Amino acid sequence: MGRRIVVTFLILLLFGSLIQARDTRPRIAIVNFDVDESGLWIGFRPHKREISDALVALFTTALVERGAVRVFERKRLDEILKEQNLSMSGNVDPATAVKIGKLAGVQYILTGKVTRFAYKGQSFDAFFKIGFSLKRKKLQGRLDIRLIRTDTGEVVYVDKGSGEKKFMNLRIASIGGGTDYDETMVNDIFEPIVDQMADKLSKKIQELKIESPEMTVKQGKIIAVKGNIVYVNLGARNGVQNGDVFTVKKKGEVLIDPDTGEELGAEMTTVGSIKVVEVKEKYSKCKLISGAARKGYIVSRE
Repeated sequence: MGRRIVVTFLILLLFGSLIQARDTRPRIAIVNFDVDESGLWIGFRPHKREISDALVALFTTALVERGAVRVFERKRLDEILKEQNLSMSGNVDPATAVKIGKLAGVQYILTGKVTRFAYKGQSFDAFFKIGFSLKRKKLQGRLDIRLIRTDTGEVVYVDKGSGEKKFMNLRIASIGGGTDYDETMVNDIFEPIVDQMADKLSKKIQELKIESPEMTVKQGKIIAVKGNIVYVNLGARNGVQNGDVFTVKKKGEVLIDPDTGEELGAEMTTVGSIKVVEVKEKYSKCKLISGAARKGYIVSRE
């Protein structure tokens, strides 16, 4: 019985170590997609942002499912862009790509452009004050993507795809030239395209073999504590990433040589651990997961 307990403990210990091991998969930020208005059905034109958001969501899901990269949180990316007064979509210039790479700690940026999202053909039957119906028409979509390395700003991969869906007697409500926008239309047309692109994109990223960089500074200090939220003076510029776990240590009494007066150092006592939940350029926000943390305590990652 005792032997079984020991074996179980060792397995759990090993499993815990694997969980806390640093994930070296590259990180990718997906920015807004440009939507070419000239290629949109007139009723879709007021919904360019919704179309872009839907594509970002589709790519996020597809890439996370394939597991070759870690996708940077969209909300946090928007916050970084706002803080830096940047707007990113479609054509990302190399200098901006490099800057975002450093701020967000990502190795790639994915962007692209919707060049067509419209019904094929112009003929339709009108119905009074409600809209019109299309007979045997096709909804078509075309998409181009670009993958950018953030260390060089270089475009390392491009792809394009298209798809369509046939409709029989499609009835579209229309008031004042507008059309009812339905996100399922984006999914119907672009989800198969995104799935194919995500397969090829994941393989390309694995071929490039770019890993998330190791932390350049592995020891820092706690600068503030608010409840169970701990702030440390290490950030994206030091290679810190979401999910990193730090050991919290308390510095003991400084030992002095009685003959020379020389400081010999001080004992360090481990008092807790924290996990990074949000990374800024110069500092990180962490959550206390065990023990204690106070301002001035040392944090380190072995």
